[in-house]
Amino acid sequence: MNATRNPKRTGIARLFTPGWIFLHILALTLIPMFLWLGYWQLSRAQGGNALSWGYALEWPVFALFTLALWIRQIRAEMRTDRADRKGQPTPAEQDQPPPMRSPWERDIIAAREREGSGI
Repeated sequence: MNATRNPKRTGIARLFTPGWIFLHILALTLIPMFLWLGYWQLSRAQGGNALSWGYALEWPVFALFTLALWIRQIRAEMRTDRADRKGQPTPAEQDQPPPMRSPWERDIIAAREREGSGI
């Protein structure tokens, strides 16, 4: 893809891509819905339905969990932006194998290469 047609978004602009907009809409829909369901279950529980007491406590927990995950993902996305600016490795670069630390690792790698070449 041409870099001029699709420049890399940085800063807050990263949070306005189609995927992120979908996540924002999803979170902003689920959180009030979960809170409303908790209120609905509370009214049912006060009406005498004993099982609804558990649900009345459960739905607000779902709302808090959704909010926590949404904030966590936003913060993780913004951290990758800072890592790119500071020259630190991005998450894709962190998947690289660590440097050799054992004196036997070179021998093991050489043995694997010999086995792969059929020697």
